[in-house]
Amino acid sequence: MTACRTRNLWFVVGVGLSLGAPTTRAQPNPEWIRVAVVRQDAQADLQIHGRFTIRALHTGDPIQEGRRLPPVVVKALPEGIAVGEAVLPFFGVRIEPASDSTISLNGRRLRGAVEIVRQNNLTLLVVNHVALEDYLRGVLSKEAPDYWPDEALRAIAIAARTYALSQRLSKASADYDVTGDVMSQDYGGKTGEKANTTRAVKATRGWIVTYQGRVFPTFYHSTCGGLTEHARVMGPFDLQPLRGGMACTFCSASPFYRWQRRLTRADVGWALRNSPHGSVGAVSDVQVTRRDDTGRVEQVTVTGSQRVLRLTGIDARALFGFDRIRSLAFSITPLGEAFLLDGRGWGHGVGLCQWGTAELARRGFSAPEILAVYYPGCTLVQLKDHPSW
Repeated sequence: MTACRTRNLWFVVGVGLSLGAPTTRAQPNPEWIRVAVVRQDAQADLQIHGRFTIRALHTGDPIQEGRRLPPVVVKALPEGIAVGEAVLPFFGVRIEPASDSTISLNGRRLRGAVEIVRQNNLTLLVVNHVALEDYLRGVLSKEAPDYWPDEALRAIAIAARTYALSQRLSKASADYDVTGDVMSQDYGGKTGEKANTTRAVKATRGWIVTYQGRVFPTFYHSTCGGLTEHARVMGPFDLQPLRGGMACTFCSASPFYRWQRRLTRADVGWALRNSPHGSVGAVSDVQVTRRDDTGRVEQVTVTGSQRVLRLTGIDARALFGFDRIRSLAFSITPLGEAFLLDGRGWGHGVGLCQWGTAELARRGFSAPEILAVYYPGCTLVQLKDHPSW
């Protein structure tokens, strides 16, 4: 195994991960990312700490400038956007803070600018336009405990940067690139930043992983529970680094490695009545009726007095809550008037296992070695040397 030192990060060659060669093919600069921090909300709380400019979104013309903005409520109205008592007659505005100022939205301080758009149903879409590296500072602190080993934090930082870039490059025609929650990457903004995770972002600045020269969505999750999943569960992805099926015992220390939930027949019936699926009548049985190659649930069948309902595994998790049903790796055992779910892992199981990453780092693996374990066949490159730049 050959290693070379670059800044504060060990890059190891010979473990399935190689350093990519620079290229001169130019593409649009991806150094900024658009994060949807509010979607479909009737209102939002806004405050600006320091100097700012508000511009009309469609023209870029300045509407208002100020030294600070005290806490106000922003609402979507038929005639425009209300910012406190003032009604701005525009479908959208952009708020640009000065370099020494920050925006606070719903109690969360954000770096960069925000765009506030009135939706057709009179709800708000708020998008944070932020530098990619600043965005990662607000992501890594939410996605990984700051007390984890440095190499684990660095590996997750590279995965998070690559995932963000893949979304940036594939969502150019959309209103935003990622959401600010766990449906993309959990994002705490400036408020969530921590010293150790910020150091990991800075130590890996610009580093991404690619496969055959292309950026791909480097999915990751909390705990695989012993076996990683194929990326087909996330969409039309069939790349070598995301094919899953890798035995992973490294996450056995995770508090989510094994879990149980008890659902009564009444729980199931109530959840269905209050969902788009609708009632099935009195629930008599719940079974797993189809699994994928890794043993994760693809279909759950609910039998009721009025009808039989077949749910996808994802729909079943959504029905009872993603925090309650932590993964699709579970079995169902009838227990009288209830059902016992015996599960393993937390998350979709695709790509990098975060708790496994922490254990590998404790065993002395470097960040590149960890990435090679979970994304086999990938290549480590600097973003500035990649065609996307």
